[in-house]
Amino acid sequence: MNFRTTFRLLCCTVVGSLITGTTLHAQALKEGTHTISAGYGGVTLMSAINRSFESYTDVNYSSLGPVYFKYEYGISDNIGLGLSFAYADNEWAYIYQSTDMNGNPATYTETTTRNTYSVLARFNFHMGDSEKFDPYIGFGVGYRDANWDISSNSPSGNSGVSFKSFMPFGFELTAGARYFFIPNLGVYAEVGAAKSIFQGGITARF
Repeated sequence: MNFRTTFRLLCCTVVGSLITGTTLHAQALKEGTHTISAGYGGVTLMSAINRSFESYTDVNYSSLGPVYFKYEYGISDNIGLGLSFAYADNEWAYIYQSTDMNGNPATYTETTTRNTYSVLARFNFHMGDSEKFDPYIGFGVGYRDANWDISSNSPSGNSGVSFKSFMPFGFELTAGARYFFIPNLGVYAEVGAAKSIFQGGITARF
């Protein structure tokens, strides 16, 4: 499933949920309920950046995350407000050919790192009527940032690879669900437009 298909499916889910959800009464999220979640994401959109390193040799790519931490407070039985924090870092280690200070051919190693995070205000609309299963649509908007750093063993500087951060505006739109194995502890999963297409983890309510 590619990103375009996933996004279309998400839009259809949003429309269908808004049409049918108004007649349901969420029981998993009740007014006054606090919910915290911690998760890990998969299927990111890093392929475009990875193509920037195709001209180099022995490229080694590693990454962490994105990791997610969320808090939600139920202001009613089907509407929750809260915060969503996400973090990820990526590293590319590679070799490139250049010349030394005397103009002779030389081989250098270089590492490019990227750290990115976002802090978003989150709105969730819950549609379920079960104490255990809690489907919802979530929208977040807020601040995001990405920091780039390049280190090289070349005395004349780096290879010239450079990236710019986009405007410091972040948003996410996801469809998800929580399932509580016991009254206060369960798991969650979401799909949609965030730092990753998919994410999942543990969740607790009190």
